[in-house]
Amino acid sequence: MSLDAVISADLVKTRAEIAALSSAVLSARSEIAGLTTQVNNSSVIKSVQRGIVSILSTAPNATVINIATVNPSKCLVSFLGSTGYFAMNDVSFSNLTRMRLLDSNRIEILKSLTGSGTTNVELSWEVVEFN
Repeated sequence: MSLDAVISADLVKTRAEIAALSSAVLSARSEIAGLTTQVNNSSVIKSVQRGIVSILSTAPNATVINIATVNPSKCLVSFLGSTGYFAMNDVSFSNLTRMRLLDSNRIEILKSLTGSGTTNVELSWEVVEFN
């Protein structure tokens, strides 16, 4: 048997293996695309909105924030923390603030305390809407 015949047989075998690998790669890509679609469509979270609002101690007791429209029955509103304080007669008080979802596109922030100082309180909030 000549060397050319051996090389030719090896080339035919290698080409067949490459064709089989190419087919397997195409099949794997198709399966991965299908899994990606399933994972993307199975998330329990529909949207997340976050923000920071600055409230003066002299501001009205209620502050309203507009948000993108959500389904109120599928939402969770979270207070993520705050900085600053309200002061009365040079005595500092904790920031005692409450928040609630008023309707499908508004959050209301209620102050528990009205102080006389001018220090801003920065409050961080989050609205998570579920599917």
